[in-house]
Amino acid sequence: PTKGPCVECPWCKHTFPPGTVYESVEKLEASLQKKKNPASNGDRETPLAPGSPPVEQKGKLAPIASRVLINMLWAARLARFDLVRAVCHLAQRVTKWTLECDRRLQRLVGYMAYSKHLRTVGWVGDELGAVKPQLFADADFGGCSDTQRSTSGLHFVVMGPNTNCPINGISKRQGCVSHSTPEAEMVSMSHALRHCGLPCLDLWHALLPHKPGLVVHEDNQAMIKVVETGRNPTMRYIGRTHGVSVSWLHERFKSKDLSLIHI
Repeated sequence: PTKGPCVECPWCKHTFPPGTVYESVEKLEASLQKKKNPASNGDRETPLAPGSPPVEQKGKLAPIASRVLINMLWAARLARFDLVRAVCHLAQRVTKWTLECDRRLQRLVGYMAYSKHLRTVGWVGDELGAVKPQLFADADFGGCSDTQRSTSGLHFVVMGPNTNCPINGISKRQGCVSHSTPEAEMVSMSHALRHCGLPCLDLWHALLPHKPGLVVHEDNQAMIKVVETGRNPTMRYIGRTHGVSVSWLHERFKSKDLSLIHI
């Protein structure tokens, strides 16, 4: 804990030196506006070399950003899957933290304090022979405004007539830029199968007596058609750029253990 006068976070009860953490959104926006237009604040604008990118001012939360985000990520992975993408997006900016990141972190902390009564809840009301593992995969096309990269997301749940028990949720930025929605969805599907669906299938075959297959849900019909036919003439480069094999996906979904349905 910080010695002497301090400011306490209402969410995690962590203490910070006064005047360094909790600044109002108006002050942060004023600082951003001052950086964008320093001449309007009585400062002399330093000329930049031709072609050089604008220099952004370092955020005041940069020294403690990683500590705050790791606590948020623990809570998000445990019971708030809706926060995973926002926390991971800010975690990518830890080494280049700016005043804009301060504003986004303050907004995220405020949202968590407002919605702390919400949490992931699962219920089980069926016998083991009536439940099946279900995998949902999705992607946002060009979701990052800075890099234009998409984000892969998955939601793994055990479902039955009276059962809905979440097991895992992952949000991960893709390695390079996708040029279409079916391409981003295919990368997300490959990531969900390799990192969650197939590794967990052996475990569920051992736990569930009827050894059910894995039901995979996808919302892009073009991507489903590519996987069903195994033909992908417009995205021949996807194996080299993303490391995704369309033929491997086609072979996996032809097996009796996997089924792909549109949702």
